[in-house]
Amino acid sequence: MSKKGKSYFTKVSKGKLVVFEGIDGSGKTTICRLLINYLKKRKIPFSHYSFPRYDKPWGKLIRRYLDGEFGSVGEVDPYLASVLYAGDRLTAAVKINQDLKAGKIVICDRYTASNIAHQAAKVGSHRGKTFTEWVERFEYENNKIPREDLVLLLSVPPVISQKLMAKKKRDIHERNKKYLENVWQIFEDLAGKKNWRKINCVKNGKLRKPEEIHKEVLEILENRSIL
Repeated sequence: MSKKGKSYFTKVSKGKLVVFEGIDGSGKTTICRLLINYLKKRKIPFSHYSFPRYDKPWGKLIRRYLDGEFGSVGEVDPYLASVLYAGDRLTAAVKINQDLKAGKIVICDRYTASNIAHQAAKVGSHRGKTFTEWVERFEYENNKIPREDLVLLLSVPPVISQKLMAKKKRDIHERNKKYLENVWQIFEDLAGKKNWRKINCVKNGKLRKPEEIHKEVLEILENRSIL
């Protein structure tokens, strides 16, 4: 229920697509879970997608790619790799559009920007703009997946995210320190776009508490009239 006692459906006629982005180890899963719990308690209609979806056909190919079956980070062409991730989103697009038309808040843990950041990190800054534009055309115009209403970047420097992942089994992306630094920088650059908001998750060299970050997320969503 809203503050005025009206249902969520009377306040919102069309849903909103909210995406959480950030490098590996930035806390996306945790912050998504806190938002999901918040929406559940208030009976606000929502749906949740986490990309890649490793249990789906495209996701299974992505898993093989990340396990190094097709080569190292530098050996797999970024254009070919990006098609795998785009294919996974394409097969989810029909359901996402249905959710949006039903007035739901659609929460995505990773979306097109992850494809851009992780693959553009391979091509170098001189080709990055061309590659970024190609991915956006391919996903939004060719595949016609819905565009994000809001992208929340959980900003965590690689030196800290690497420590958080120290005990985790790492894929070919996560094992390459220089590559992760490039990915982080691309995300930081993307955060300047109009529909993005950057959340600094580190304060005085330490990771902020999830509850504190969650509170900031809610404030942003309220300011954007999503909640």
